[in-house]
Order: sequence, then C-alpha cells, then structure tokens
Amino acid sequence: MKRRIRQLALFIFLCLPLPAGAQEVSSQGEREAMERWRQMGPEEKRELKERYQRWQSLTAEEKGELKKRLETWKRLDQEEKATIRKNFQRWRELPPEKQERLRKQWEQWRKLPPERREMLKNRFEKLRQLSPEERRELREKMKEHRQLSTEEKKAFRQRMMEKKMQQHKERE
Repeated sequence: MKRRIRQLALFIFLCLPLPAGAQEVSSQGEREAMERWRQMGPEEKRELKERYQRWQSLTAEEKGELKKRLETWKRLDQEEKATIRKNFQRWRELPPEKQERLRKQWEQWRKLPPERREMLKNRFEKLRQLSPEERRELREKMKEHRQLSTEEKKAFRQRMMEKKMQQHKERE
C-alpha cells in the first residue's frame, strides 16, 4: 500500500507543471543532451551507460569524495589539466602488468616516512642534473654493483659508510 502511495505521489509530482523558466531550461538541456546522445557511436553509448551504472553503485560518501575532486579539477588551470590528461592517457596505454607494478611501487612510496621520501626526491633531482655522460657512467657502476656477491656488497657498503664518516669528521 505504501509503495502505491509513493508511486502515486511521484506520478503527481512529475505531472505538476514546472515554473516557465525551469521548463525552458530543462527542455533546452534535454534537447542538447538528446542531440549529444544521437551523435554518439555505440561504443560511446555503452561506455556512458556503464559509467552511469558505476555512479549509481557508489555510496553517498564515495559520491561526495568524487564531487570534491571535481571541484578541485575545476580550479586547475588548463596547463595542469593538460598534463594530467596526458599522464592519464599514458597510464591507460600501459600493459596491465606494468600498471600493477607501478601501483605496487606507488603504495611502497606512500608507506615511506616523509623524511625518506624527501631524501629520495633530492637524490632523484641530483640525478636529473647530471650530464648524459655522468648518468651513463653511474648506470654502468650500478650494473657492476648488482653483479657483486652478497659479501662483496656488504664490504662495499662498509667502505662507503667509513668514507661518509670520514667526510663528516672533516667537515666538523
């Protein structure tokens, strides 16, 4: 019985005339939407339907979070949006295995303490400032290092630590 009352109330609500301005805006928006729909290909229509279904399956909290992100997006300048779109397209073109590997690496990065992330960012920036020749030499040294045995790597680390300690003492 309650269901029938709700249906009847909804029917009456839908039949009530909207204020003239609202009807005009609504019908204009509907016409534009219908025209866009007609111009879409079958693949675009399928994708739009799937997006709508995914949206409907979201919780109110998830929808709220997405709305916040949309507001953030609207505040970005065109250059930032273009960069994000380019990166997103590159991401979509990656094979699934590479996407998964990058996703895991991102999670590892996020788990690092802020100090460690800052130190790694600084190191990366120093690497970017090296000349191509210096980077090539560094890559070769790293390749040689990877081929060392576990004992040789430990000895190398010990020598490096001693060298750093010596440099630190000299600065003081």
